[in-house]
Amino acid sequence: MVADVEPFGGASSPDEPEPAGAPGPAYTVSVVCEGGGMPSADLIACLRDEGVAYTLDDDEPADIRLLDLTSADRGSAEGLSKREAAGPRPAIAAISWEHLGAPDLRIHTKDVIVVPWRLGELRLRIRRLQAAREPADEPGVIRSNDLVIDTNRYDVHLAGRPVLLTFKEYELLKLLASNPGRVYNREALLEQVWGYHYFGGTRTVDVHVRRLRSKIEDATHTFIDTVWNVGYRFHT
Repeated sequence: MVADVEPFGGASSPDEPEPAGAPGPAYTVSVVCEGGGMPSADLIACLRDEGVAYTLDDDEPADIRLLDLTSADRGSAEGLSKREAAGPRPAIAAISWEHLGAPDLRIHTKDVIVVPWRLGELRLRIRRLQAAREPADEPGVIRSNDLVIDTNRYDVHLAGRPVLLTFKEYELLKLLASNPGRVYNREALLEQVWGYHYFGGTRTVDVHVRRLRSKIEDATHTFIDTVWNVGYRFHT
């Protein structure tokens, strides 16, 4: 088999799969089956063991496309992987061990995983693909752990996923993240984000901070601290 990717665990990557039970971000994959059929039982079992949700609906949001090629013949595997590789979302081809011995079989997706895989391997591969799509370190890019703010493109990513923010939520996040550790009272945030001529009360700030937190924070990510009776600061 010929693939356009490095074998897992190759010298080019020092990463290792997460150990069993290791916490990690919640991922969802969009499973694409050869011939429009249902995913194989082995693939579904691996996804469940990994704790990765899946959908068969192309319209539902997902982190990556996962191609179930475990039962596909050579022509179908090459054709489907080539079509998906040209799509807007990154794709991983799930193949069988038999495919590894197929001479000159070419899989065109960004990555390949063999079913069954080691626990934690799929999460690592998803993380690597998402990291490759994030903006590089350059002027205008703010990074804080898994949070990446590209002020040149008005983009925000969390653990490789795009985060959809309103303009005021984005401006609020950019201001706080640009000055980590600095405490802003509500009046200062209202003035700098909404402007001198905004006549709304400081409650507007609290509402926007709450909405912003709901989009960028979870059990494993905390970015904005509340300084009681004062205001907010970006976590350092």
